[in-house]
Amino acid sequence: MGSLPEDDGARRVSSAPPSRLGPGRTLVIPMYQEAARIRRTIECLAGSPLDDENTEILFVDDGSTDGTAGIAAEALAATGLRATVLRHEVNRGKGASVRTGMLAATGRTLAFADADLSADVTAIEQCFATVRSGTADVVVATRSAPGSVITVHQSPVRQAAGKVFNRALRAMSVTDITDTQCGLKGFTRAAALQLFEPLVIERFAFDVELLLRARASGLAIRELPIEWHHTYASRVRLLRDSSRMLVDVARLRRRMRREARVSGPTMPAAKFDVMSELEQEHWWFRAKRELVREHVAGSRRTVAVDVGCGTGAVARMLGDECGYRAVVGTDLNEYALALAAPAVGPRGSVAAARAEELPFCDESVDCLTSLDVVEHLDDDVLALREYARVLAPDGVMVLSVPAYAWAWSDHDVVLGHRRRYTRPQLLAAAREAGLDVHRCTYFHSWLAPVALLVRRTPLRRLVRKEAEEASFVSPAVNRLLRGVAWLERAALRHADLPFGLSVLLVAGPGSAAAAAEPVERRVRRAA
Repeated sequence: MGSLPEDDGARRVSSAPPSRLGPGRTLVIPMYQEAARIRRTIECLAGSPLDDENTEILFVDDGSTDGTAGIAAEALAATGLRATVLRHEVNRGKGASVRTGMLAATGRTLAFADADLSADVTAIEQCFATVRSGTADVVVATRSAPGSVITVHQSPVRQAAGKVFNRALRAMSVTDITDTQCGLKGFTRAAALQLFEPLVIERFAFDVELLLRARASGLAIRELPIEWHHTYASRVRLLRDSSRMLVDVARLRRRMRREARVSGPTMPAAKFDVMSELEQEHWWFRAKRELVREHVAGSRRTVAVDVGCGTGAVARMLGDECGYRAVVGTDLNEYALALAAPAVGPRGSVAAARAEELPFCDESVDCLTSLDVVEHLDDDVLALREYARVLAPDGVMVLSVPAYAWAWSDHDVVLGHRRRYTRPQLLAAAREAGLDVHRCTYFHSWLAPVALLVRRTPLRRLVRKEAEEASFVSPAVNRLLRGVAWLERAALRHADLPFGLSVLLVAGPGSAAAAAEPVERRVRRAA
């Protein structure tokens, strides 16, 4: 049994022997003032499919004053249900109780459900099964999706309040989930730890925080229609709790935006996993690397830096194919750096760094690449000035960005983009940063009309959100698209392109003075 975090103020009241707790799944049930009905809940669970050696059940009492924890312990002893009761000494809120249970859980698949079993054992089993299917990181039970069945409805006032609350969340662009407050949700273990560890909201709006963090992290979320019945002894005080939930959500949005400004925007870990698998051979990634290689051919081959290196393919190319003696890949995401470290090759190394604060001396870098990075930043000009600072007087910088605001989609939101560019906009930013622009052109030209169709016409309703991301294609299709990209590069050797879904910028630091520093010293300073 996992130990409880000391700062959670929870203690164990009773427990089944650890050897009887299975490693497969954990169900967390928060309790507050449940003396009148917790015995019935335990009797329903006892003998059900959830009462087996593969299921760990954790009841978390949130400082009840009516003897809930004691009654639960007695009911467990009477029924023989394999379960553990944890207890907060004082009432902190439903979110705090669920967090305590999730962080104490040992299962590979985790879920929480309300103590009144409004979502019954069958629904809980469906939730676990959906998580285990591998189709989602987070499963959200819903009462509003097609296929849902409500056997006992809430009062009209409560139904109306719920709709108003959900519309307010949508107006705030917090979530597009139709039912955030249904008390049944499931998670992979990795997703649960990622979401519950930083959880801030301790009361009823914690569900919204979970979904907001899940979306920001790029986790796959799936809604699950269930059968549900309302329990009239609900602990939600309609006006007071609903207004407090909206206040909590508004504060959370501000907090997460401040966190993003401090830590910098990063792609979700799941996206780096996909990138690591695809970028060596996938036509999209290879086309960009080959375009970069053609534009760094004339630079001095001493020190190269790839800002926002992701999983390391560009940094490896700079060393293995372009011949730079020292290559450093930087990224803000520690997970990406862990993937990049073995991938950058014998000439490479990695370092954690913000694009706006690179850990290199002035004029110490011969070649700097930054592919699809500056669109994530609040201040792109500040980063470009930093790039100019570290470039040697005869150095070259190559960067790419996504093009056209009209092409904005959910994919941009998941990846944390701040903007998309036109060629004039990127040129203006580069010149404001003091860069000497050698070339600025569109590329991926053939993708622009495709994007226009799937993002700005009714066809967008037929395209799944994940279909727009780089994904596995058949070897034959991959070869075909590499051929298309080769033809485009051939055209780019002769002229700039007037449109495309990406923009390429090639520039120098804006100084004609060459660095007169010995090569060995410059390598030591940049590595």
